[in-house]
Amino acid sequence: MRIPTAVYMAKKARTPQSEASVPFQEILPLRLKNTVSGKADSGSDVACLQEMTVLFACLKDNDFAEKMCNKEISQFKKCYKVYMDRKTAAKETVNKGIITPGKELNYKQLNKYMRRYPNP
Repeated sequence: MRIPTAVYMAKKARTPQSEASVPFQEILPLRLKNTVSGKADSGSDVACLQEMTVLFACLKDNDFAEKMCNKEISQFKKCYKVYMDRKTAAKETVNKGIITPGKELNYKQLNKYMRRYPNP
């Protein structure tokens, strides 16, 4: 929203700067690099959150007696095993250098693509 200059004059404030009077100075080149850093890939994975909450609710209701919550414990262990199997399979494909199509690429796969198609 643009504020009229009369409002600035009433407050005796500084008038807005004209965009034409400020020249653009290129400090860094306006092009992308040919590599991606791996800093952002260390996100937090939360596995089996639903099963964990059900397990904690059961334990709380039964005064933390594990023998009363065998079904919930087995479901949580099963979910965690499936999660770890998927994670190790994904890690193996990354280590082999296989690029899987899709949006979820890690930094090594992106760097491989960018080496194949460099930025001029």
